[in-house]
Amino acid sequence: MKFAWCTHFLRSWSGAVGVAALLGALFFFSCPTGVQAEPFPVYDEIKPKVAFWKDIYSRYPSTQGLLHDRFDLDLVYAVLEVENTWDNAARRRNRNQINAGREEYRAILLHLAAGHAPRNAKEERVLALFGDRASPERLRRAADNIRFQRGLKDRFREGVIRSGAYLAQIKEILRQYGLPEDLAYLPHVESSFNYEAYSRLGAAGIWQFMRATGRQYMTIDYVLDERRDPIRATHAAAQLLRENHQRLGNWPLAITAYNHGATGMIRARNQHGDYPSIIRHYSGNRFGFASRNFYSEFLAAREVAKNAERYFGPLDLEPQRRSHEIVLSGYVSLAELAAHLGVDVATLHRYNQGLREPVLQGEKYVPKGYHLRLPADQPTVRLASALPDTMLRQAQRRSAFYTVRRGDTAWEIARRHGVSLSALMAANQLNSRATIYAGQNLRIPGVDEPAVMLAAASGAGAGKTRVAEAPPAQEPTAPATAAAPPVEAAPEVVAVAGEPAPGQVTEQAAAEDYQVAGALADPREVAAAGARLASARDNGWSLAMAERVAESRPDYVGEGVAPEAAGELLSSRRALSLSGNGSRLPAMTMAVAGAGEPATGAVNPAVVWGNLSVEEVRDLADGRRVGYIRVEVEETLGHYADWLSIPTQELRRLNGFPFGRPIRLEQRLMIPLDRGVEQAFFEEQRYEYHKSLEEDFYAAYRVDGVETYRVRPGDNIWQLSHDEFELPLWLIRKYNPELVLDRLRPGDEIRVPVVLARQR
Repeated sequence: MKFAWCTHFLRSWSGAVGVAALLGALFFFSCPTGVQAEPFPVYDEIKPKVAFWKDIYSRYPSTQGLLHDRFDLDLVYAVLEVENTWDNAARRRNRNQINAGREEYRAILLHLAAGHAPRNAKEERVLALFGDRASPERLRRAADNIRFQRGLKDRFREGVIRSGAYLAQIKEILRQYGLPEDLAYLPHVESSFNYEAYSRLGAAGIWQFMRATGRQYMTIDYVLDERRDPIRATHAAAQLLRENHQRLGNWPLAITAYNHGATGMIRARNQHGDYPSIIRHYSGNRFGFASRNFYSEFLAAREVAKNAERYFGPLDLEPQRRSHEIVLSGYVSLAELAAHLGVDVATLHRYNQGLREPVLQGEKYVPKGYHLRLPADQPTVRLASALPDTMLRQAQRRSAFYTVRRGDTAWEIARRHGVSLSALMAANQLNSRATIYAGQNLRIPGVDEPAVMLAAASGAGAGKTRVAEAPPAQEPTAPATAAAPPVEAAPEVVAVAGEPAPGQVTEQAAAEDYQVAGALADPREVAAAGARLASARDNGWSLAMAERVAESRPDYVGEGVAPEAAGELLSSRRALSLSGNGSRLPAMTMAVAGAGEPATGAVNPAVVWGNLSVEEVRDLADGRRVGYIRVEVEETLGHYADWLSIPTQELRRLNGFPFGRPIRLEQRLMIPLDRGVEQAFFEEQRYEYHKSLEEDFYAAYRVDGVETYRVRPGDNIWQLSHDEFELPLWLIRKYNPELVLDRLRPGDEIRVPVVLARQR
């Protein structure tokens, strides 16, 4: 980062407001005087754009949209009525209507461009839009630049209401950095002040930071994602905006750089000079519609938000969310903390939105040193100021995963790691048959996690849990759109208590496994589960469920049940009793497997694909110890350097890579394992990175089918993923495990998931 003190300030701003104010003041008075007087000029060249976006934000709701020219936004051809629902059928109807409208007006424009007279009132109106600009060349160009923009009035209004919770604090933070406080309205453009906003390509929070940019200013890992914290993200946005302004000299360019990047805007300024000239003439790489309009959108959003009651009528804004902050001196269970403070976990999360799902679910602790915010008007402040030592841990919970190999079963994996099958199934949302595939990375739930969510299973259509030879990549086949993967719906769950010691399984967990094994209807697993339960008991009695098994399933005889196991299973008549007083196992809800489930098991949203383990470890002749890994999607040398706590250049030297040389998918690389970072820790960091990407995406979106794209000459997977599909590369890889994505050939077929936003 350019200014090291900025990072220090972000990490400890709560105790350094005075320093921040001083530094902000110094920056403010060092700014050009013109910036102070007129920070956000409305140039004549962009007035039509600003008017267009004001209409989008304040006039047209999300049930309407405009067909307009991509470059001249005052050329609006039609207002379309569209459906504002979440289902795939509505999406297709909207798409068909928009495409039909686009083709209709394209034909009109080409007709007029050919020199023909208007044939009706609609064509006369279209021609009149151009006025003295109606040259044949201009009309032909317009025919290829018809765009649809949905209205945002209702969403913008909701954003104004939501903004009440933090707007005053955001303005204060911007003032601390010496920035114009009206920049506080920029989140209306980015996210409509939606604190849960997450884009299809991975931008998060009200300021919509991408992960790579956000990590320069914030903590973003498996436990924390400070992009989602409105206060911490505002500090980061203030630093980025200030740096943009220092590099570019004025706010129109600095704000545009927030979308397009400072380097790109410096290139544009060097070529064309001022902002109006850039908007008129610059056609740099990726300077598309969003970047070209970003500053105009900000001006429109600022106008509408500052005068919201003029556009929307009286509004009842969310009350300001005042809080008190403490710094945790140890790692803390969020559930224990909530119980101690007398508030619920949801309230703590509402004030600390940077805490990720693993913390909320008890998989991870709130980290040591975290600045925890609490409701200021609650008696919790006194309790939080002196947490008992018994609540503070000195280490974080570790993450564990296992890469499935051919021949594995979920049962064997659970037993090998000392956890119950039911817990393993729940942690990975395995279907009722516990189907797994080679190449999947199963999360191993911690034996000391506070609760286990028992995944429901069912005997319907049950079969063996043997791992498939390979993912059924060829399914689904035609037609172009396939049914949604049934694994998107999580199985019904019931809570199960019990905290087995490391490497052991409690009697109750073993009993649960026996029930699951019965549902799976595999006699070997039933027998093994019975023996496992028997070995877990220490009060002199054993399982008698085998009596029922023997009566109801005589076909088990001769199916490979070991005589000693069968004898153990039949050794008692006390079927499900866990003690002499007749207490029984909790009821278990069984999930019925859908008919298409085996064909889509490879796209289980809870399971990460890829080779995330170190393949080989060697001791080099010079005494250094190295490991060999394969590059996976979404990984860079910077990620490896971060996980190993070494400079990126060290990895380049080790692998003989000159600066600027990119790495490629599945490339074999060496990493040092003699620099204080253990192999297991590296693998854990790598797994958590990929797991967090997928968890964040699936929390915001669901897959509603699969379409097929046929590769054309000139295509590459990065361009397709970002521009054509607007989907993360890991998701494309997950649905196409058999394709070598960086070596696509014309005619290759790519399965593209149809993604819809989840209702909030």
